[in-house]
Amino acid sequence: MMFRSVLLIVSAAGLLSAQQIKFPAAFERLAEKASETVNVTLDSQTLSFATKFLSDKKDEADVKRIAQKIKGIYVRGYEFDKEGEYTDKDLSDIRSQLKGPEWSVIVSTRSKRDREISEIYLHRDGGLLIIAAEPKELTIVNIMGNIDPSDLTNLSGQFGIPKVSGVPGKGARKNGKDEEE
Repeated sequence: MMFRSVLLIVSAAGLLSAQQIKFPAAFERLAEKASETVNVTLDSQTLSFATKFLSDKKDEADVKRIAQKIKGIYVRGYEFDKEGEYTDKDLSDIRSQLKGPEWSVIVSTRSKRDREISEIYLHRDGGLLIIAAEPKELTIVNIMGNIDPSDLTNLSGQFGIPKVSGVPGKGARKNGKDEEE
């Protein structure tokens, strides 16, 4: 019986860690080249602590509710002074971890004109990974836990997660200005 309990715990831990993406060592090199960097590493304990500073107003209450389902938020963001500081190889090192039945692409947009890429991957257990790449910017957001993609709007601009544009609600933009519901 104890063996089954240990096996169950190890299996569950494996599922949680399977949602976390390992940032390649090359990302340290990117940080050295970048003129601005964002490095957010929040585990469930840190998130729990951070939510204590949020009020019970509707928007912040929604963030609290969603944060309770999250096991971790990991953000790496780089802004460069010139183009070509990161390569497709840097992105392929991340994408190679998003294979198999565990991950599926739910959004993929590419603009040849602006040379921008946005991808959202969903883990079968509810985790999300977002890749946003522009010629001079690269952002990777990994959210571990049981989160619904529609919750991203409420998390927009919180815990190092970039603002979501073009979606009604918090983080939406209208005429170049932030708009609230």
